[in-house]
Amino acid sequence: MLDYNGMAIYNLVMKNLSRLIFISFFISVLLSCATTLTVNVTRPAKLDLNGAKTISVLPFKPSDYYGLYEPANGIVVVISDFFRLFDRSAPEERRCISYFHDEIEQGLMTSPYVQLVSAAAVQTALNNGNAIPADVYLTGEIVYFDIEDEKEVVRKKVEEEDDDENYGIISVSSDSSSDKKTVKYITEEYFTRRVKMEFRYQVVDSKSNKIISYDRSSISERSSRYDKKSSLPSAYSLLEYDLRNISRKILRDLQPYVVRKSIKLMQDKSKMPAIKAADGLARDGYLKESYEQFLQIYRDTNMLVAGYNAAMILEALGRLDEAEQLIKEVYVLYPESAVLDGLYDIQSEIRQNQRLQGQISN
Repeated sequence: MLDYNGMAIYNLVMKNLSRLIFISFFISVLLSCATTLTVNVTRPAKLDLNGAKTISVLPFKPSDYYGLYEPANGIVVVISDFFRLFDRSAPEERRCISYFHDEIEQGLMTSPYVQLVSAAAVQTALNNGNAIPADVYLTGEIVYFDIEDEKEVVRKKVEEEDDDENYGIISVSSDSSSDKKTVKYITEEYFTRRVKMEFRYQVVDSKSNKIISYDRSSISERSSRYDKKSSLPSAYSLLEYDLRNISRKILRDLQPYVVRKSIKLMQDKSKMPAIKAADGLARDGYLKESYEQFLQIYRDTNMLVAGYNAAMILEALGRLDEAEQLIKEVYVLYPESAVLDGLYDIQSEIRQNQRLQGQISN
C-alpha cells in the first residue's frame, strides 16, 4: 500500500503521463490533417470602368449642403454641385470627410492599374468648360451627420445612519421608529456619445456623363460610458474603423485587389512514403517540386490523391489551364464530389482571371 508520499508521486506521474498522451495525440492529429496552401490572388475590380486608365476623387459634399438628389436615367445632375468647400461643415464632420477622402486617394495613388488625377485639375476643367482630365471620377455627399451626447444619472444608496447628519449627500428621513434614521444617497453621472453618419457616392464616366455605379452607406457607433463628458472620444475616433472599411470596399470597386486564398490538398490515407514526401514539399513551400512528384506518382499509379493534389498545386502556381486539364482527367477516373468541387474552383479562378486580364489590358 502506498504511503502519502508514494501517492503524491504516483499522482504526479499519472498527471504528466496524461499530458504527454494528450500532446502526442494532438500532434498526430495535426500531422494527419490535410495540407493547406495559402497564396495571394489578384481579383478583378468589382466595377467595369470601361477600360478607364485615369481616375479622380472629388471631395465629398458636407451635410450642410444636403439637397434632394437621386440619379435619373443614369445622368448626373449638375456635376459641380458635388464639389464644395468645407467652410460650413462642423469640425468633426470635416475631419471624417477628409479622412474618408484621403483613404480612397491614397489607395489609388499607389495603384499599378489606374493613374490618379487631382481633384483640383478636374475642378479647373469644370470651371473653364474644358474636357475633364480623368476617364472616371468618384464623388458624393454626406446625407446625415449627427453627434448626440447622453447623460445618465444613477442614484445609489451609500449608508444608513442613526443621525441625520448629511454630508452633502441626498438624504431621505424615516419616522417609522423611535430612532430617526437617515438613508443617504449619492448621485453619479455617466456620459455616452452616439455618432451617426450617412452618405452616398457615385462613380461617373466623364466622357458620357453616365453614372457607372451609385451606392449609399450608413454607419452608427456608440461609445462606452465615461464619468466625465470631457473624456468622451471624438466622433472621428468612433467612426474611423468603419470609414476605413468602407473606403477599402470602394477601392475594390475601382481597381483590382489582392486577397489571400487557401487551397486544401487531399489527405493521403494510403500512407505511401512518396505521397508523404510530396506533401511535405508542398507544406514547406516547394510547390513546383511537390507538383512534379505528385504528377509522377499519378502517372505511375493513377492514384486519386496524387492527381488531385497535382492539379490543385498547379492552381496555386497560377497555371490554371493546365490545372483544369489535369483535374478533368482525374474526374473521368474518379467522378467524386470532392474532385468536382476542385474543378469548379479552378474554373472560377479562370473566369476571374479572364475578367482581370480584360480590365488591365485595355
